[in-house]
Amino acid sequence: RAAEEKSRLEGPVGAEARKPRWRKRVDSLRCLKGVDTASAADLVFEAGEFSRFRNARSFAAWVGLTPSEHSSGESDRRGAITKAGNKHLRKTLVEAAWHYLTCSGRPKDLAKGQAPDRGARRHAAKGVRRLVERREALLARGVHGNKANVATARELACWVWAVGLMAEEA
Repeated sequence: RAAEEKSRLEGPVGAEARKPRWRKRVDSLRCLKGVDTASAADLVFEAGEFSRFRNARSFAAWVGLTPSEHSSGESDRRGAITKAGNKHLRKTLVEAAWHYLTCSGRPKDLAKGQAPDRGARRHAAKGVRRLVERREALLARGVHGNKANVATARELACWVWAVGLMAEEA
């Protein structure tokens, strides 16, 4: 049932994503592993202009992937993510982050007809390498898999902002 629903929605979403208004940003975000056309379109449609966010941290906070803080005096403890933000995009990024568990640091191959901004594509390739290394380092330190995935999703949100902004400015 879910597969039928997904395939039914992919047509109209893909058609909208190919429109000139969205295409360069969607194609550029698709250079990140774990981000397909539907995910990239969700990110672009929901975020609107990436330039409206001051920096990557503010975009990650808007999505709700920022750790909460419990501070008192000199103690500084970080807690679970705030979940204050766009629930749909948070789920999209957390699901996309699972791809970094098994993928290599190689850049993602372009799909037929995909035309990303060159600078954004290079930056996305750098992001893929960084995310794979970060995920491996977290797991090597003994961080629980789910926690490592959310940390990867947060950093992926930062890379999404950077790549999206580069595509906007191109």
